[in-house]
Amino acid sequence: MRGKFILAAMLMTMAGVQSAWAQKMILKMAGQEPVIYKVSQMEYIMFEEANPDEHEWVDLGLPSGTLWATCNIGADKPEDYGGYFAWGETSTKSEYSWGTYKWMTEGQAGWEYINKYTRADGQTTGCWYSGDTFIGDNKTELDLDDDAAFAIWGSQWRMPNIDQFLELINTDYTTTEWTTQNGVIGRKITSRSNGESIFLPAAGVIWDNKGVSNAGSLGYYWSRSLSTINDRAGSLVIRSEYAFTNNSDRYDGRCIRPVRAKMVVKDHEYVDLGLPSGTLWATCNVGADKPEEFGNYFAWGETKPKNDYRWGTYKWCSGTEKTLTKYCVSETYGTIDDRVELLPEDDAATANWGSLWQMPSKEQVDELSDDSYTKREYMMQNGVIGVKVTSLINGNSIFLPGAGNYYEQIHYGAGDGYYWTRWLSAYMPERAYSMEFNSIYTRLSMSRAERESGFAVRPVRKK
Repeated sequence: MRGKFILAAMLMTMAGVQSAWAQKMILKMAGQEPVIYKVSQMEYIMFEEANPDEHEWVDLGLPSGTLWATCNIGADKPEDYGGYFAWGETSTKSEYSWGTYKWMTEGQAGWEYINKYTRADGQTTGCWYSGDTFIGDNKTELDLDDDAAFAIWGSQWRMPNIDQFLELINTDYTTTEWTTQNGVIGRKITSRSNGESIFLPAAGVIWDNKGVSNAGSLGYYWSRSLSTINDRAGSLVIRSEYAFTNNSDRYDGRCIRPVRAKMVVKDHEYVDLGLPSGTLWATCNVGADKPEEFGNYFAWGETKPKNDYRWGTYKWCSGTEKTLTKYCVSETYGTIDDRVELLPEDDAATANWGSLWQMPSKEQVDELSDDSYTKREYMMQNGVIGVKVTSLINGNSIFLPGAGNYYEQIHYGAGDGYYWTRWLSAYMPERAYSMEFNSIYTRLSMSRAERESGFAVRPVRKK
């Protein structure tokens, strides 16, 4: 590989000012958002020849920021069918049946013997039940190692989830047309916002070792999402009349159209506390410019601040805590989808700061408050009350302001800390786990708070 380097020292000259190390470098690629870096963060810039294996994508201007690949996996052109994959497998094969399915109990050949990606779906004849007791893994999306897009195209790519398919065919965002492109029949999907489009060929499907069926009349595309009701997996189906999503037997050989996230790198700083997990904690809350600033307040699973925090304004219900429409594990509280962890598009850290960032997990909060790794001090920093968390490993620290919380239109508890995690309470799905502290209890305790409440968000990322 040939390349040319510009060393960091040259950036000071290029900046043209004495305070070059405080300057920012802004890179703007055609059709993409600006990417901002501090000059002091740059070691060198390298220009290299184009990678012939790089995969192209189209920005359809979708609300989630999802970028869609122009070709299927295994294809060189949008019209090529590409390869056919069973769900959760990362290579093509000659036979597609339960007997050849990767996640099948050895010696068996039926859906009842699937041994990975099982949920409490009530199918008690499945091996993920012992009598009436669920004993499966409750995995509802493919692990990265089992995601064909990630495994074949690299870490920037994923198979789409079912919500991304629904967004793709949502008539508010796109128009779809059954057409022929370079002699191949398929469905052209065009953005309403920017006019860009992708073409999905009607590549058919392989099932029961019968070869490719329905090519030219139907197209079947796997998602990475497990069905919400049974052992099947979600997919997109295109036909001459319309496009729709359904659930299908996992052993089917179907095409895959990868997606990736829009990368907008912002200048958000973090602190390495030397924690065993490698978690890096942001220095500021979402919406804040300094560690002491409270920042914005979010209901759990919402990505924008608002003026009124109550069930009547909450995004994921129909007006009450007993009418949840997303992230629900009990029919007492609404429509069950068994999601217990926020999807990236509903994570306030990811949605506002980019794909490198997340709201913390329960385990990351527990690690932050572990006496083996940190000490906590309730104190005032630049006139703001909060908790300083100092690493016992390397001495680095972060400050969490006591930002309080919002209920309805009222701000409560300034001086106390209320911070969301990305995890739902499985026992009380109207609540989610939160990190809390006050002047008496500074340990950063784990609590369960009602999802409609307005809490602060302190993002995390990995090394």
